[in-house]
Amino acid sequence: MFGSKKTDEEKAAAKVLLELRLAASGIGGMMVRKDPLRFTAPGQMDVPVKGAKVTVDRGEAAKRITATRVALTGIFALALKKDSTKLFVTIEGTDGSAMLLECSASKEANARKFAMLVHAKHPA
Repeated sequence: MFGSKKTDEEKAAAKVLLELRLAASGIGGMMVRKDPLRFTAPGQMDVPVKGAKVTVDRGEAAKRITATRVALTGIFALALKKDSTKLFVTIEGTDGSAMLLECSASKEANARKFAMLVHAKHPA
């Protein structure tokens, strides 16, 4: 009578969206948009949520050795420590889109919860 009633499916979808938005807050300026449900961030490709794969790496565990690092330090680039104060979150979509976000290592628990939610609620 007063407004429209939401179905159980609409209520469940709204709850999942809220959970994702709360978990994604503070991870490198990322946002969760709906219609269609996707991850967005400034300067990054949009990644669909359905079937997305999320990887969380600490800066010290990242195995990348950049060309700049090698050019500046030569062979010693292999021995230099990575920055342990940063966290890298990689989101890969089933359509080939990808997003790389950087945030503070203090948000690791939040980032891992976010990854778990994506994998549990939106499997491929």
